[in-house]
Amino acid sequence: HNPPKDNGYKVYASNGAQIISPADIEIAAAIGSVGPANAVPRAADPLRHPAAKPIGPDMFEDYLREVAASLPPVTGDRSIRIVYTAMHGVGGRFVTETLARFGFSNVHPVARQFEPDGTFPTVAFPNPEEPGALDLAHELAEAIDADIVFANDPDTDRLAVSVPTPGGVWHPLTGNQIGVLLAEFLLEYTSDGTVINSIVSSPLLGHIARRHGATWAQTLTGFKWVCTAALDLADAGSGDMILGFEEALGYSVGTTVRDKDGISGAAAFAVLAASAAADQATVLDRLADLYRVYGIWTSTQVSIRREGSQGSIEISTAMDALRSSPPTSLAGASIVATTDFSVGAESRPRYLGATNLIEFDLGEEGRVLARPSGTEPKLKIYVDLSGPFPESGDWIGAEQVLNRRAADVGHALEALLVASMG
Repeated sequence: HNPPKDNGYKVYASNGAQIISPADIEIAAAIGSVGPANAVPRAADPLRHPAAKPIGPDMFEDYLREVAASLPPVTGDRSIRIVYTAMHGVGGRFVTETLARFGFSNVHPVARQFEPDGTFPTVAFPNPEEPGALDLAHELAEAIDADIVFANDPDTDRLAVSVPTPGGVWHPLTGNQIGVLLAEFLLEYTSDGTVINSIVSSPLLGHIARRHGATWAQTLTGFKWVCTAALDLADAGSGDMILGFEEALGYSVGTTVRDKDGISGAAAFAVLAASAAADQATVLDRLADLYRVYGIWTSTQVSIRREGSQGSIEISTAMDALRSSPPTSLAGASIVATTDFSVGAESRPRYLGATNLIEFDLGEEGRVLARPSGTEPKLKIYVDLSGPFPESGDWIGAEQVLNRRAADVGHALEALLVASMG
């Protein structure tokens, strides 16, 4: 599902979640013990090998039944007009069939992006977060006066959502907005369980969980840790996971799939949108309702890119400087506490173990995180700020002001980090 240079695969344990230590170390050791891959004997017909088992149509039917059981018992207006793009991936058939099975018949796929095509001819990069990736979906949505746009990445484990603004412009929701909207919606119908997000995702989820009486947990970055937390908390008696999410458009609804899943995510969000439509409301109205209860929350990221071995040294130097001489304020926001997640893992659960991450607590205003990326030559800054819902009711304007404030805070930390790189 990626350009060839990014090809890889995931490995899952017998519990259905991606492997963690020590399984990953043991598998790597086994791979290393057999020598070069091109020297390993291969089965003449792998699909007929006794160790290979075909997946029949019953699995999709079982999946649909389990997903249905995870969704709130809400009918809503399922005639809402949905535009969907598979972004040249494998989700087209499965997402449209899932939505149809749940009564959403007014679904309009982006034809040029519906069939799988590993060359991804209509996008610069097949990720719905990338600029321009949703252009064709937005064009179709505008042409047919759609209510909502859903997009998956090519392997269908991520979900993007766009909605029309009052001015008629199509606007992608952030990953955090999708996550907290789903959380508020799902917890209105059941709070007997857990909601979980990665530590770089919005802390607003914790406030939502507390209001509904659900258990909230934060994890290391990576959905394998979200699902590890779900399993550990269920074993500890906290109930099953209701929702897990990461800010990078990853969502898992219920316990059907122990990884991020763009199909069930789309089904759940479609039910949310249908519920709003039945009340003569929009998804943005639901977001405003959420902000009235919890205050306005916004998230932004700033990245410092440094290539090569020298770049790696500079990123490491900047993190060391941040630990030894942490700031006391950022763009006028006072830092009330600093947490270094590279230490103290013995007092935290295994899904929030030692990691190269520093958190600056801004009190009621929010928090700032800094960490090196695990996949790119970047030092990443995450800013999550909160503010009151305005008496005027102009929450969109207040959100824009808060976005600018978050950018100022992020750039203030960026300046400190760049200066420390020398």
